[in-house]
Amino acid sequence: MLSNRFQNGMETARLVWSRLPRSDEGDLDGVGLLSTTSNRNCVESLDYEVIENYAYREEQAQRGKLFVGYNVGMKWFFALLIGIGSGFAAVFINISVENFAGWKFSLTFNIIQKSYLAGCLIYILINLALVFSSVYIITQFAPAAAGSGIPEIKGYLNGIDIPGILLLRTLIGKISGSIGSVGGGLALGKEGPLVHTGACIASLLGQGGSTKYHISSRWLQGFKSDRDRRDLVTCGCAAGVAAAFRAPVGGVLFALEEVTSWWRSQLMWRVFFTSAIVAVVVRAAMGWCKSGNCGHFGSGGFIIWDISGGQEDYSFEELLPMAVIGVIGGLLGALFNQLTIYVTRWRRNYLHKKGNRVKIYEACLISVITSVISFGLPLLRKCSPCPDSDPDSEIECPRAPGMYGNYVNFYCNKEKEYNDLATIFFNTQVSRIF
Repeated sequence: MLSNRFQNGMETARLVWSRLPRSDEGDLDGVGLLSTTSNRNCVESLDYEVIENYAYREEQAQRGKLFVGYNVGMKWFFALLIGIGSGFAAVFINISVENFAGWKFSLTFNIIQKSYLAGCLIYILINLALVFSSVYIITQFAPAAAGSGIPEIKGYLNGIDIPGILLLRTLIGKISGSIGSVGGGLALGKEGPLVHTGACIASLLGQGGSTKYHISSRWLQGFKSDRDRRDLVTCGCAAGVAAAFRAPVGGVLFALEEVTSWWRSQLMWRVFFTSAIVAVVVRAAMGWCKSGNCGHFGSGGFIIWDISGGQEDYSFEELLPMAVIGVIGGLLGALFNQLTIYVTRWRRNYLHKKGNRVKIYEACLISVITSVISFGLPLLRKCSPCPDSDPDSEIECPRAPGMYGNYVNFYCNKEKEYNDLATIFFNTQVSRIF
């Protein structure tokens, strides 16, 4: 009897303590509620469990049906806002990358008409400026935005509170870093950062904005517990995948299979609703870009999976070459992963301990090497004659300088020729596929 009373007293005290306002609430700005200003760099755990003791059940009993309906409606409203915000963020990143790349390619091709050496220097300098701007912002302003962000979000959704990963400055750094690195020609993608971007948007909406930068709204501050914020961040992760690949079901499966270890049916419907909203926003942006309102690259950089003109059947003789290619690809992939582990350990243990300046030098050096390779390899490749095009087709061979698509005329002696390697390197990542 005495032990039961002592246990109930401890649970009641814990519940009362959890409701006390934090003195450092204004400085958290997206960090878990268990962090403290005295030890902000320490990684702590998040409490996703609800203690269903007597006080909790009594409080739930006092709430009427109106409050329950309001709570459920607000969760769906937040799912709508997360989908709209993530969709607009993806549209902004795609259009910015496409236009930066379009200006870069257009200027480069205009200069190489007079001198290939001058065009190479301009191409290297533009890429270097874009990469330098992104790495400077990351190292000096938002260090938590480095990398894809998916491992950090996985850790957060599984109970690990990593300081700084959901801040407003992290969101700004993630967006600007994606634009600079991808637009600068690095072998990177914006799909992983979009997951982190969606999670940041969801977290900021859940806490009503950023209190540190005085950009907040009290009427949005409806969900303060760790479990409610976890659900919002889960919706944001799915929204990022849906924005990257225009796949609502893919966003739901990614959130279910990859990033979370706890799930329920109510959350699944909200996640799917958020992903569907993102798909609608991206689809509307694609229609707007097709009319030529997105700048140099009319497609807007959105992935459009169209297999209507593909091969519908295969022959038995194709199975063996496909198996051989699969084995070779698997071995090369394993070798690549192992080399990546070694290089990452060396960079972490020796290179990055020397400060942020070394990180900036490293990124700039990689940018210069990448630019030299992408500009120099097409010079070693012979040009191919343009195929006979369909008069009704919109495909033009060769393409006009600075425009996206196939058949890029680069270092060719004849007008009706194209360089296949230049077609790969002098296009954005999405335009290379199509």
